[in-house]
Amino acid sequence: MVELFEGLSFILVITVILLAFGLSFAIGGNDETSTPLAAVGSIKFVYVLIIGGLGLAIGMIIFSEGVASLVGAGILGEGIEYTVYMLLAVLISSILWLVLGSFAGIPLSSTHALVGSIFGVVIVYSLSVGGVDPTTAFNWGKLGKVVISWFISPVAGLLVTYGMYKIISRFFLQRHKGLNKIENSERKFIWGLLIAVFMASIWTGANSAEALGMIYALSHNGTIPVSSYYPLVVVCGIFAFFGLFIAGRYVIRNLASQMTDTRPSDGFIIQLASALILMFTTVIYSVPISHSHVIVFCIIGMNIAQKKEVNYSGLGKMALFWVVTFPMAALLAGLIYTGFISFGMY
Repeated sequence: MVELFEGLSFILVITVILLAFGLSFAIGGNDETSTPLAAVGSIKFVYVLIIGGLGLAIGMIIFSEGVASLVGAGILGEGIEYTVYMLLAVLISSILWLVLGSFAGIPLSSTHALVGSIFGVVIVYSLSVGGVDPTTAFNWGKLGKVVISWFISPVAGLLVTYGMYKIISRFFLQRHKGLNKIENSERKFIWGLLIAVFMASIWTGANSAEALGMIYALSHNGTIPVSSYYPLVVVCGIFAFFGLFIAGRYVIRNLASQMTDTRPSDGFIIQLASALILMFTTVIYSVPISHSHVIVFCIIGMNIAQKKEVNYSGLGKMALFWVVTFPMAALLAGLIYTGFISFGMY
């Protein structure tokens, strides 16, 4: 019987690792950062994919440990570590909720789903295992910092984009009069857009804690050797690259076809603003935020700055799903983990 459970544990660990690889592929497949560069049409599409994929992989491999360690261990209270069954419940819940959002046509936050799932699983664990106080099950300071960043980062994206557009417009864009001068000006912004997209891709990869946090948790609790953490991170980075190159091309091409009137200067400002927000939250605070939420609010900031119409009804629908993602993912993960516990799988 012991051998059976040891064999089952090994299979579950492999399953968690494979799911982490799959999530990394999905992160690349759903990354839209390179869309403005593709929409410009001045760079071959295959090179756009390579630039975006390389940025995503570099960010994951080199700059991700701070966020991964927070998700994989830092938000937990003293004396609590993830078990393999907890991680499996977290991953299943996150994937199911995101699939539901995909069918609903809503760009949900994988970060919100992951942290919500962790919350639900840890609460069930603390209530089911003797000697664990739910009030000390989390590092509430770090968890609170994560949640607060979810509200601050989109607003910051809106404000930074608005401010950058006003400054660049006043001191550069408005000085170019006539069609030829405007076109020459926009051509110069193509190179700036390329750099901004690459930067944003790097920090999107670095801030993507969904897969890497689970790998870090396996390393932190001793399930896998510490020496195997970085090789697995490299594999996650490779999966993210191929996710963007193979699956992400359809997302990027589809979105780019809807951005034919977007100027390189607009894309440059939006991507640079999002890159700065992601870099700040990743390097300074090491908290996972939603890149898609930041981008949406950067676009809103650009529309307000240019006095364009904002689709508030659509924004309200997305905001509703953003708010309910955390509690619904927590409830779903808690139910899944309760099912595991009922079979003696803690």
